[in-house]
Amino acid sequence: MLTPGQKIFEYEIIRPLGQGGFAIVFEANDRVLNRRVAIKQLLSGKATNESAAKRFIQEGRVAVALEHPNVVSVYGFRIHESNFFMIMEYLPGGNLYDLIEKNGKLSVEQAVNLTIGICEGLAKFHEQGIIHRDIKAENILLTADGHPKVIDFGIAHVPESAGGMVLTQVGFQPSTLLYSSPEQVRGDVLDARSDVYQIGELLYYMLMGSHYIDLEMLESDALTHGGASQFRSQAKLYQLLEQAICEKMPDGLRTLWREVGSLAGVVETALAKDRENRFKNASEFAATLKLLSINTTPSTSETENLALRDSRAYNKRGQAHASTRNYEQAIMDYTKAIELDPCYAEAYDNRSTAHLLMENYGQAVLDCNRALELAPDFVTTYVNRGIAYTGLRDYTQAIANYSMALELSPKNIYAYYNRGNTQLWLGQYFLAIADYSQAIEIDPKFVAAYINRGVAHTELQDYVRSLDDFSKAIELNPGYGYAYYNRANLYRELRQHEKAIADYNKVIELNPEHRFAYENRGDLYAAMGKDELAADDYTKIITQTSAIQPKRMSVAKSMLMPSTPLDFLTRKE
Repeated sequence: MLTPGQKIFEYEIIRPLGQGGFAIVFEANDRVLNRRVAIKQLLSGKATNESAAKRFIQEGRVAVALEHPNVVSVYGFRIHESNFFMIMEYLPGGNLYDLIEKNGKLSVEQAVNLTIGICEGLAKFHEQGIIHRDIKAENILLTADGHPKVIDFGIAHVPESAGGMVLTQVGFQPSTLLYSSPEQVRGDVLDARSDVYQIGELLYYMLMGSHYIDLEMLESDALTHGGASQFRSQAKLYQLLEQAICEKMPDGLRTLWREVGSLAGVVETALAKDRENRFKNASEFAATLKLLSINTTPSTSETENLALRDSRAYNKRGQAHASTRNYEQAIMDYTKAIELDPCYAEAYDNRSTAHLLMENYGQAVLDCNRALELAPDFVTTYVNRGIAYTGLRDYTQAIANYSMALELSPKNIYAYYNRGNTQLWLGQYFLAIADYSQAIEIDPKFVAAYINRGVAHTELQDYVRSLDDFSKAIELNPGYGYAYYNRANLYRELRQHEKAIADYNKVIELNPEHRFAYENRGDLYAAMGKDELAADDYTKIITQTSAIQPKRMSVAKSMLMPSTPLDFLTRKE
């Protein structure tokens, strides 16, 4: 191992900079060119390992072949007395990990700019099929003026076409576990989206000041579970880490939505557990951040300038966020509108709608209560409060609210429809049918009302009317899977197997992940003696993890009433 003051080749060693599992890095002075360099030495125990030596050489080759301003430059490669040395540029800014540990979370602007640089550095590698596989804060060095440079391609996947040496066994994905993507943990074949996940982790870390996995908490849980058995504790810790990486989205995303708005959506996309839902590569990630940073990302220096002037503007922006399903940010804007104008009934109503869409039924009731204190004739709010009480299983209060909405607005289809749903949950099928019929009379094209009236008729074994309702729904909307599924189940009940199978086929065509359609169709094939077809459907059930609808009947969901402006109740513009 090199020591400070030692001279080797044209370099004089100054000090060690850091050490990993495979190599140690030193700061050194180039005595010929009079410049600082970094020298990376493969650890002596690894130098005799053919695979480790090949990786070390491959790392240098890749960096030289695909040079980029955001990737550390390699100046040369030397071998001396069976020791391997890589000569690289020296970066005085330290690494990203030390920066965050020292200063805490970064500003939005700095985090976005660093992430764009990291993405652009990796984009060139992704074009060649190269996957870094170990992107973490320690592997991001900073220039004197704070620009990022990606280092350590030692465990990168490099295809032969890009100079790779085929070093990784199938099913083995080397990485640092805490920073691994779900695919790495599962041992799947990787692509650029695995790097996207790790870059998403970095962006989260920069914005929050902590990793998305609380390792200390998991270790504590594992020790509690394992007791005196170290083996059990370690096994439990790995299980908890696997769940955090492969299954659970970070709890801190809620905080990010409040603090950085739409930028949290970018983090969420990058950290999607299913890689099909992530950015396809680092280039797409960078392009999204550039657009966001120009148009929608507030930085700490700009927050005051972006503040909206009055409650109406906040309310309007909240509606815009809600329209894109950014409900948490919508709630933040509605809350600001209420702070500026505590008598703004519409903002309370809109906030209740956002809470309903997030299934925060208790919060929705509180907002509805306040809206109705300010505007006792606010029909939309009675409908919203009815839906909230239905979600809380307080059906008596739900029906009372829908009935009040109908007193105020006798032809309100949303009140009839949602009251019908509540009657359906209570098993009061005749009352449900009466409400759905009223909704259909008002709007003969109300597809969801036909669906649910058909379900009520089915419960009463009035199959003729059920078929009529499901068929009418299909006529009005040929792409409505609920209707085909319910009609298929009804045909199955009537032992009209071929018609049932035809409808299940349509359900599967519309939604290939509808496991109950496969299961029910398989049952029919089995009853018809078509064992091979039945076995095929039963096999498909195993691969369908989305329990989309109950096995028997599918009930169309509650339906929110469009918001009604009530500016006349508060101050004039």
